[in-house]
Amino acid sequence: MATPVQRGGSQRPASLKEKRRRFSLSPTLQRWLIIGGTVIILTAILVTVLIPRRIEMEVGQPSRYDIEAQRDIVDRPSTDRLKEEAGREAIKEAHLSPANYDISPAASISAEDRVDLIFDVISEQREALGALAEEPEDVIDERIKAVVPEVVGKIENESGTRLSESTVDTLLRLADDTFRQAGTAAKQTAGWIMRERRISEETLDAARKEAEDIIGGRSAFGEDAKSALVEIVREQISPNLVLNPGKVELAREAAEKQVKPVMILKGQTIIRRGEIATQDHIDILSDLGLLSPTFDAVTLASIVVMVVVLLAGIGVYLYLYRRDICTLTKPLLILSTVIVLTVLLIAVISSIPWDGASFLVPVSLGTMLIAILVDSQLALLAGVSLGILTGIISGGSLASAVIAVLSGVAGAFAVSKISERSDLMRAGVIIGATTACVIAVAGPLTGNSQVSRMWYMGVLNGVLSTVITIGCLPFFENIFRVTTPIKLLELSNPNQPLLRRLLMEAPGTYHHSILVGNLAEAAADATGADSLLVRVAAYYHDIGKIKRPYFFVENQLMQDNPHDKLSPTLSTLIITSHVKDGVEMAHRSGLPESIINIMREHHGTTLVPYFYHKAVENAKEEVVDEKDYRYPGPKPQTKESAIVMLADSVEAAVRSLSKPTPGRIEGLVRKIVKERLQDGQFDECNLTLKDLDAVADAFVRVLSGIYHPRIEYPDAVQKDIDSRKGQ
Repeated sequence: MATPVQRGGSQRPASLKEKRRRFSLSPTLQRWLIIGGTVIILTAILVTVLIPRRIEMEVGQPSRYDIEAQRDIVDRPSTDRLKEEAGREAIKEAHLSPANYDISPAASISAEDRVDLIFDVISEQREALGALAEEPEDVIDERIKAVVPEVVGKIENESGTRLSESTVDTLLRLADDTFRQAGTAAKQTAGWIMRERRISEETLDAARKEAEDIIGGRSAFGEDAKSALVEIVREQISPNLVLNPGKVELAREAAEKQVKPVMILKGQTIIRRGEIATQDHIDILSDLGLLSPTFDAVTLASIVVMVVVLLAGIGVYLYLYRRDICTLTKPLLILSTVIVLTVLLIAVISSIPWDGASFLVPVSLGTMLIAILVDSQLALLAGVSLGILTGIISGGSLASAVIAVLSGVAGAFAVSKISERSDLMRAGVIIGATTACVIAVAGPLTGNSQVSRMWYMGVLNGVLSTVITIGCLPFFENIFRVTTPIKLLELSNPNQPLLRRLLMEAPGTYHHSILVGNLAEAAADATGADSLLVRVAAYYHDIGKIKRPYFFVENQLMQDNPHDKLSPTLSTLIITSHVKDGVEMAHRSGLPESIINIMREHHGTTLVPYFYHKAVENAKEEVVDEKDYRYPGPKPQTKESAIVMLADSVEAAVRSLSKPTPGRIEGLVRKIVKERLQDGQFDECNLTLKDLDAVADAFVRVLSGIYHPRIEYPDAVQKDIDSRKGQ
């Protein structure tokens, strides 16, 4: 871009403003840099809290420094030892409890198999003796007696059952049918008893007695046969209970579950400087993530994603519902600064090794600042995001997150309508009471009664957040040039230097400005505009008249009008210059930009009618350019600027009425509103026809109260009043 050339060929050096413009970044790039910087700073804060420093240590090495736990964790080695001990005791008790023993199915099968084996051995011998059926009885008797010892031995060897010789002898002599019935009866009785009865050493005799009774009740056998069967069955009945491994395991698991974990609390010393590291120390440090030698990329990625998601939620809200904030650099920078500051305070306070520290995190500080400096609805969303971060920073505590969210929401609501600094103290009371109630309720809900006992921390939280907010507000107001309601109230103080000068040097203009402020405030209330801003802006809108006060009729006070000696063009230049002079004075005094904009726009491009008509009269047949007798503008860009313009025009016009009756006031007000509308002064602001009607009604109501009719006192009464005044 070519640099303008001065007379004589020398180049004019670029001004400071031009240099700044040349090297400044585009607004879009600035906004992306703010977003990126916020993500990086928040990630760095969370990494510091959530990813602790790495420690090199092995078993047997002395520690080089004291190491504390960064969060609450379970002391796994100690807890495992307690569980192991409880499990061993449970197993011992399980072995002693009959309830953990079951009847063994194999015991009944084994008993039946032994009975079958006994009768099989005897049956084989009976078949061998069958060949002697034709022999004399004495021969058979001798033969049976001879084989009985052999059969007894064989039964003992094969079945493990020692039977008496008389029992074997009896079974060898039974008839075939009776023998078969005896075998079946013995097998059934032994199997049923072993299968249906819980038999231990203590109940063994009772079980055998029951088997004896069952055999004795069978009428098909003689006494000898019954005695033989009783002996066989009694020998097969033995303890049939076996320990159930499943029940033992359940008892062990139940005992281990009842063991309360040994906790290592945040801030508790794990190992002291010079202490020799044991395996327990190494396990605990490993559980804390302090011994990992590699970079924890997963945790870092998780932190980045979480930060991006939370900020994206705020960004989507701004894009959909408050695009005016989304497209401006300063509100985004304020929002980013407040969020970073709040998260930093949360991280610092949460690092305090004390259980109640998490209840002191000042989330409401962030929501109050955002509500006052940016937007109250945005503060609600920011409160949710900050509450989530509080829960994460506090070690994943759901109670801390819920308390922080509700505290932040209370802060946003508490300052939604604030008109003076004392309102911040009221907000602190609301936040403290809300947080205290939430903490008290959180105890029963989380099953931790210790939480409810710290309800007083909620009150302290409200006080702390309010104090920090009051301390931070002036810095934000001055650094970011933000106009807050509190700043406006300070500027409305009559002792402000500019207002003081206006009163002393241009008293007529001062009183005119006060009336304009009253009119504008009423109109702003009627149309939903910022009533505090228009009132304060009205106080300052004519401060440029301080430079030449006596050139304005309200300050002349019985003096000659200096315009009588000036040309209409020069008079117009003097009159219109009060806007430019006022803006310059406002900049030098550090007035907020919102007030300066109203000062710059409160005349728009309106005509200076008196001097224009005077110029037309003087020019006679010459053409007078109307543009030379108009204010330079710009036209009002906001509803507030338009209201101040109308209030300024109406107050000056009504002052000129000889008899300001309500009807004449209303006619004049609506005439001025119509003229400004037809002149196109409201083309660039969002003032609607409905708003204009409401503005006119508000003006008429206020002016009728100011210029209400008075009762004429009779002369005698008036003289008495005058005499009383003189006393």
